[in-house]
Amino acid sequence: MRQADLPARNRYLRPVFRLTVIPLRPTAKALAATVLGSLALAPGASASSTQTTFFEAPRDLTAAGTSTEGRKAALDTIESLGATALRVNLRWYDVAPQPESTAKPAFDATDPAQYSWGAYGQVIDDAKARGWTILISPSSAVPKWATRAKADTVTRPSAPEFKLFTQAVAKRFAGTKVMWSIWNEPNLENFLRPQVVGGKFVAGDLYRELFIAGRSGIKSVDPKARVLFGETAPSGVQRKRQKPISFLRDALCVTSKYKADKKCGGKLSVDGFAHHPYRSIKGIPRSPDDVTYQVLSRYTRAIDKIAKARQIPARRALYLTEFGIQSLPDKLFGVSEQQQLEERARAERIAYANPRVRGFSQYLLTDDNPTVPGRLWSGFETGLRDHTGKDKPSFTGFRLTLDVLPGSKRASLWGLVRPAKGVTSVVLERKIGSRDWSTWKTIKTRSNGSFTTTDSKRKSVQYRYRWTSPTLGELTSPPVRPFKG
Repeated sequence: MRQADLPARNRYLRPVFRLTVIPLRPTAKALAATVLGSLALAPGASASSTQTTFFEAPRDLTAAGTSTEGRKAALDTIESLGATALRVNLRWYDVAPQPESTAKPAFDATDPAQYSWGAYGQVIDDAKARGWTILISPSSAVPKWATRAKADTVTRPSAPEFKLFTQAVAKRFAGTKVMWSIWNEPNLENFLRPQVVGGKFVAGDLYRELFIAGRSGIKSVDPKARVLFGETAPSGVQRKRQKPISFLRDALCVTSKYKADKKCGGKLSVDGFAHHPYRSIKGIPRSPDDVTYQVLSRYTRAIDKIAKARQIPARRALYLTEFGIQSLPDKLFGVSEQQQLEERARAERIAYANPRVRGFSQYLLTDDNPTVPGRLWSGFETGLRDHTGKDKPSFTGFRLTLDVLPGSKRASLWGLVRPAKGVTSVVLERKIGSRDWSTWKTIKTRSNGSFTTTDSKRKSVQYRYRWTSPTLGELTSPPVRPFKG
């Protein structure tokens, strides 16, 4: 995105490309093996019983022109879907005094009263009042006066100024159910520059300084705050934007062989890691330094090696803080709405099966508008509703999630009744060929609403389940097929 394309303050910035075309499509056998390996990481009953589902809906919550009534309706909808945690990507530029000025205005940068919190403040306050968990990501764009050259809003942000800003943010929003992550996708040039100097990636070094400063600012206000490292994008491009694992090595001061680089820096205090594991349209990325949802273990293996080098604490948790599956009408990355439903469920199942993953995310509620003339790709269609507000199958599928993994002899079913507050019962149904739907079995969920079961391998089969909500009555999940990935 060009600098001229950046919005005026307090406007919603549509995310830019986060998905990369990988030149080699893996075989179906290799893909299935990877998915099965991911699902085998932990027993289903104990895998991620405390996993938090974060929701991010900037178009519905913080976009310019969003009304109080519209914001409340969106939060009500998200809550009815079973999510009670919110991620807010808080752009420094949007709230700072005189962000276009090249000279810093005279003000106390640690005083929250000096900032225009606008919709950010309203939505965070509303979520707090509901008792939700909130993840706040202080990030770019940056006021021009807080950059080295004062020429744009993403190049070489000042770490000392960022520390002052995060102190103000923490004073305004800190709380017992508030978490923090530093910077949105710092391994992409859209959010942090330069990525490369003299043919060498430098973004990791820049980010390390920002993380240390931001964490220090937040901890000075709330010493018990959890501050996540990363918010990394899933993939990189040679000499343009850095692959997430390579970026971690640079930012955490280890060599390509995972040996500590003491000239770079020593051990860093990190409370957890944040990553955006968006899919590639060509399947599993070939580079071991790229991480999509299918290969989350690459990330945890990397941070464990870095911990072994004594550069971070051991066994840090991983939070997948931004994720969604693009659907049509996006012509570049979009899949059918049915595949969006099924692949989103598969991604969540993989995350659930990984005991190191403590948070999963849905980005967006409502799609961006895909009708921008002359553009092949005009935004994100990862929403549960299309840009007109019409529900996609994924809307109900998010509330009542179901994944069916085909096997050589049996199919494995995993589901999640997201709004469930404890153990509940679901009625599984199946449809074989042209027959009518029939009741198959009734099973109890675990205390977090998840369940697993198996069925014999069948041709032309679909599955769904019924659940009775205490507030909405009987609901039925959308039909799904065995999904190969």
